[in-house]
Amino acid sequence: MAEMKQFSFPKDPNRDDTEKNQLIDRLRRDAYLHRVMKTQGIPDEALSRHAFLFQRYLEEVKPCRGCKSLKDCRQAKKGYHMGIRYDGILQETVEACPYMQECLKAEAQMDRYLVCDFGDALRSVRFEKIQLEGETSAYLNTVGKLASLCDEQKGVFLYGNMGTGKTYLAACAANRIAEAGGSAAFIHYPSFCDRIAVTAYSGEYRKEADQCRAADILVIDDIGAEEVTDRNRMVLLSILDGRMQKGKMTWFTGNGDLRSLQRHLRETNNGESISAADRIIERIRALAQPVYLDGNDRRALYTAE
Repeated sequence: MAEMKQFSFPKDPNRDDTEKNQLIDRLRRDAYLHRVMKTQGIPDEALSRHAFLFQRYLEEVKPCRGCKSLKDCRQAKKGYHMGIRYDGILQETVEACPYMQECLKAEAQMDRYLVCDFGDALRSVRFEKIQLEGETSAYLNTVGKLASLCDEQKGVFLYGNMGTGKTYLAACAANRIAEAGGSAAFIHYPSFCDRIAVTAYSGEYRKEADQCRAADILVIDDIGAEEVTDRNRMVLLSILDGRMQKGKMTWFTGNGDLRSLQRHLRETNNGESISAADRIIERIRALAQPVYLDGNDRRALYTAE
């Protein structure tokens, strides 16, 4: 919330009426100030009473006009500038600029991630920000379908060739839930399995598994690329059981379809285990609707964004 203090500009005996009237005329012609006053509901007569305050305001925000990013900020306090508010009394405020507001919003969103295995590049991705020009109708339909399923809090098993943007789209879904105030967990499944192996003796992985069970949305990214072990299957089955019992939204991404994933999950270094793999597949089918993502390699496009 903006810091606010009541402002009352004292009369300045050293400034004559001519100078003040000239200033008021300039202020009235300033299109930027006119927009601000209209937005804030500030009456025109306030210009006469507080002309020097408005002048200082324009000087303070001048470095912000035309600014293109937070890294280009020229204010003393990065991302913040003087503001004005009117509720019958003109008040001076300290406000976050739009870029800082986006930054603060993103930080609040990330605070709602219980587990997060993606980097900074995916923090700000949204379905509505995806560049769709030149894409096929099939891709457009898939993006629309995924956004709708997310809004309906339905699970998805998103599969397709490498580089088609499955992780990106799953991050869009997780961010949408987190932005709306829900809790999210996003695990890169091969990395999660590595953490299970490293912390198997201490049992530390159980806390992360609990967080995966509890999150309003869980994304299990790149399933099928991990090394299968009996423990991995046991932990995954436990997570999926918990989410299925509570009807929680669960998204998966993988290169292969459910049949190829089933074959993958059956094989371990200790031999084949059909029943464990089949139980996992049954739960995935119960939790998620298969959606195929077709198309070319989009990684360069997403990285550029």
